[in-house]
Amino acid sequence: MHPKPKGPSSGLGQEFTIMIIPHCHEEPYAFRLSQRWVQWTGIALIVLLLSSISLVYSLRQTKLQLATYHGLLAENRQQQEHILFLARQTTELQGQLAEIQALDNSIRTMMRLTPASVTAAVARPTENPGTAREARLSLLNRGTSLAATILRTQQNIEEIKEAIPETEESLQDLERKVELQRRREAATPSLWPTSGDVTSGFGRRRSPFGGSWEHHEGVDIAAPRGTSVFAAANGIVRVAGWNGGYGNVVFIDHGFGMSTVYAHLHRISVRVGQQVTKGQQVGLVGSTGRSTAPHLHYEVRVNGQAVNPLRFLPE
Repeated sequence: MHPKPKGPSSGLGQEFTIMIIPHCHEEPYAFRLSQRWVQWTGIALIVLLLSSISLVYSLRQTKLQLATYHGLLAENRQQQEHILFLARQTTELQGQLAEIQALDNSIRTMMRLTPASVTAAVARPTENPGTAREARLSLLNRGTSLAATILRTQQNIEEIKEAIPETEESLQDLERKVELQRRREAATPSLWPTSGDVTSGFGRRRSPFGGSWEHHEGVDIAAPRGTSVFAAANGIVRVAGWNGGYGNVVFIDHGFGMSTVYAHLHRISVRVGQQVTKGQQVGLVGSTGRSTAPHLHYEVRVNGQAVNPLRFLPE
């Protein structure tokens, strides 16, 4: 039997012939391909083309995402370094505030002043990041989020900002009190007004004129005539001239309710209203007024009341 020939309407039975004719004298090559094979090959090529396009697009998207990731990673690293820098700056500022407040309290303690009421919480040490590497390891070990670190740093900075005015006010108050203390010390008659021996002390004594008992309101310091007499403290001359039994006398007002008297002077070196400083010469030892021999009668008065000058003089 012979095979039944294929009709022209049977598309699946069609074949395609591909011939390759070389330029030389070799015989041509012929390939026969069925229509089914050609169709599946075309479909495969189309699928391969679409897959390639999809792969290229996915690679480009992945590359863009990777670049974005690296950008975010770099930005995140910069933010962490900036936060660590702020943390170090915050810690340094807090340390400086603590030192200032410690100095403030130390000075107040030495001068027996009231301690400052500056917020103590600000002076407490916070998390010390140390070096950038140690701080980074600390953050990683504790799993601290970036947002939490930023918030904590901002809170520390706000605490410092709130503490600065209080610290400034405390230092200004301390400056005023130190200045007042300095002026009070400068006004305290703590300098021997002349060199010599105390021949008559403060209080009840026998009068050199008649031997009766009397209250001696100062001390007598024996010294040769012409020996320099110095102001025992800073002050303003209120009296400079002759005054009865005091003879030639100088009264100095030192402020803070304190004043001193320098009597029986041979000569006066200052004038009324003159500002004098501790150790400045105000006259010379003499024996004017109610006096029996050259000496300096020296008084210290507190709020107008005579007190023992030896309470203020160094031994």
